[in-house]
Amino acid sequence: MKNVFLTFLSIIISNYCVAQTAKSSVKLPIDETSKLITYTKVIDAPNQTKDVLFDRALAWAHGYYKNPTDVIREQNKEDGKIVCKGRYKFSNPADKKGFASDAGLIQYTCTLLFKDGKIKYTLSENNWKQTSYYACEKWMDTSSQYYKTEFEFYLQQLDTNSKEILKSLEKECLNPKTEKAKDNW
Repeated sequence: MKNVFLTFLSIIISNYCVAQTAKSSVKLPIDETSKLITYTKVIDAPNQTKDVLFDRALAWAHGYYKNPTDVIREQNKEDGKIVCKGRYKFSNPADKKGFASDAGLIQYTCTLLFKDGKIKYTLSENNWKQTSYYACEKWMDTSSQYYKTEFEFYLQQLDTNSKEILKSLEKECLNPKTEKAKDNW
């Protein structure tokens, strides 16, 4: 009986360990409904109207993206909504000589919603831009036969870049650049 119990216990422990290793070590926010990597937040902007916040976010998008007309897919001031489909380069881990080769582009969707005194952003739908859609969430499945160790590096870059994009957005919307006073001489 003791051997049966120990065998049963070892099976449970080994299954638990396998289940724990089936996910990436990079901690990313996963939406419970869509199961997608999703960064979302509601930002309080007291005493700011929906229109002012919309204009600031639109100004941010025009300054942040190199080709804003390609990135901004929807802008509806009346509804208080901006949708951007941006992308950025990411790289492979550095080789022995320190050279990090290009791994491709990550495309994402950033949706901005506005109300008086509030901004809600959602950055999601991250995908590795290829011929067909390749969701970045696939990089998290370490039990997949297609898993590669560099996927951890890719996920770290995705997390860092996503946070930088949103930090830039928050900074611009909450602390807009003020125009320099014009000289009247």
